[in-house]
Amino acid sequence: EGNQAGQFQHPVGIVVHQGRVYVADTENDRIQIFREDGTWLATWEEAGEIRLERPMHLALGPDELLYVPLYLADRVVVLTPEGTLVRSWGSSGSQPGAFDAPAGVAVAPDGTVYVADFNNHRVQVFDQQGRFLRGWGQKGHGRGEFYYPTDVAIGTDGSMYVADAYNHRVQRFSPDGTWLSAWGGPATRGIKGPLRGWFNVATAVTVTPDGSVYVADFYNHRIQLFAPEGRWRGTWGRQGTGAGQFERPTDMAIDEAGRVYVVDWGNHRIQRFTWRSYGLR
Repeated sequence: EGNQAGQFQHPVGIVVHQGRVYVADTENDRIQIFREDGTWLATWEEAGEIRLERPMHLALGPDELLYVPLYLADRVVVLTPEGTLVRSWGSSGSQPGAFDAPAGVAVAPDGTVYVADFNNHRVQVFDQQGRFLRGWGQKGHGRGEFYYPTDVAIGTDGSMYVADAYNHRVQRFSPDGTWLSAWGGPATRGIKGPLRGWFNVATAVTVTPDGSVYVADFYNHRIQLFAPEGRWRGTWGRQGTGAGQFERPTDMAIDEAGRVYVVDWGNHRIQRFTWRSYGLR
């Protein structure tokens, strides 16, 4: 914990790209960049004239640009891998195209951008230049409704996964917003719990190239792994400060070698795993 180079204050998001690890050091209002072994390389606190106020769940686009939702600034900024501002969009509000605490972003192969609009309880969709296309969702517990969504991810088949955090579930939609499925707790109606396949605040969702779905299970201090349709495949982690233990994990990223990077929010650190260094159960 701290504000020096290589230290964190409740990090939230992570992306791994071409040997570099980009971490949203959220409460320090910055992004830090590391080598895959954890060697610190750089820190970004601004993008042009824009302060990086509470960067959240990061995403890498097919254009190899970094998409950053700024929770306190109510905007999305797009950066080069070197930190140069390419474009930004957003304003505060509830009208189409505006945000109230954007928390997560995902970019489809065609450049379409999906944003989890946390306090507005919805997902909004934009083109690659930030022009509003459509949106869906309202506050609630039913199909296609949200209760503080925190993250989005694109599946290998083009479907879109939403970490519907305080509904303690993951919802899956077609690209146009048609509801497909959901999982987490009985009847996926907002009931939290510690059982396998259940969540106690689902804070992030990450999809691997083979379609596997990782979910950060915040207050259960674990990562859960699912098949694309939501079938439970395993879990690892428990509360603690030791190796392989977590204190409220918030995000995951997978590198080209298949190693898993986990943002260990409450322990102010990143942990990296291989398939041989932990056992799914």
